Amino acid sequence: MDFGIFSNGFRAHTSASQTYDEDIHEIVLADQLGFRDCYISEHHGEPPYIGRVDTIPVPELLMCKAAGLTKQIRMGAAVKLIHLQHPVDVAIQAAITDHLLGNGRFIFGFGSGFNSPLFSEERGLTYEDRHVRLAESLEVILKCWEAKEPFDWVGKYWNGKGIVALPKPATAPHMPMATATDSEVMIKIAAERGYTLLSAFLEPAPRLRAKAAKYADIARAAGHRNPRRNVTASRIVYIANSRKEAIEDMRAAVTYEVSVQAERGFLKMLKSVFNLDVPNDLRAIEALVEADLYILGDADQVAGKLKGFYDASGGFGTFLMVTGKDWASREKRDRSMRLFMEQVAPQLRHLDPVD
Repeated sequence: MDFGIFSNGFRAHTSASQTYDEDIHEIVLADQLGFRDCYISEHHGEPPYIGRVDTIPVPELLMCKAAGLTKQIRMGAAVKLIHLQHPVDVAIQAAITDHLLGNGRFIFGFGSGFNSPLFSEERGLTYEDRHVRLAESLEVILKCWEAKEPFDWVGKYWNGKGIVALPKPATAPHMPMATATDSEVMIKIAAERGYTLLSAFLEPAPRLRAKAAKYADIARAAGHRNPRRNVTASRIVYIANSRKEAIEDMRAAVTYEVSVQAERGFLKMLKSVFNLDVPNDLRAIEALVEADLYILGDADQVAGKLKGFYDASGGFGTFLMVTGKDWASREKRDRSMRLFMEQVAPQLRHLDPVD
């Protein structure tokens, strides 16, 4: 098993620059500790965030700054909402990021994101067509990277004439690809093409198991070996001296995040999609821990819970530890990351979901 962080930024508003500095601090620490990957959420502004939460809507900019402060960690978005921007611009931005990160460290992570109409409507786009628009966007982006001559694109959702997309990616025909999706069409595309399958940290193990099995079956039929190594799972993990201490360290920040998320319909989504009831009060963290979506405790407790999650989900090749939160203090968050790599990762690294 390989390990990474999922920088799922949600910090109480101070200033965007201060928030980005905290995110970069964690990415630099992850690089020093030996985490292989860092996926960064693309979070756009929403009314409940105004004056309350700082967001990073262009994670590629964060990656480019972090690249100069790190040595080996790979970085990608989780996920780039490619249905919101013209695919020619997305293709060019991704290729530039690939060159600036260098050494094959950029992963093109894409998807449709949180199911809110706001992001499409802000841009004069239709929400209902986002999945098929995304599929067309992907094909235009790939064409931009591969075309050796100017080309025209006349599609249902995107059009372009005399397209010249430069630079091309640093690695031909393109950088590694990853997607987070529940779309049957995109799961099939990802499996056939060997894209990494990302999963949300709130995704229950049975749901991940079914999706990963579908992905693996299609991938094997397309000739890929051991496709479950391309499945990436994540959970919120926090290591302290005890489970009780971990809960109390996190309670204030989790309560604040849940209160904001409730306003954007996130708790209703958890109930409708995952059948999970999370109270909008100080008890929220207990509900999330009880559902095994937050894995807290000492190092051995966390390792045992993650092994159970691995077995219940059918196995995966990479695990992402969620960061980007203002739990307790920077010192305690750093300690949690260190303990994970020093005491938890060695207990899990041997796990390999080979066929």
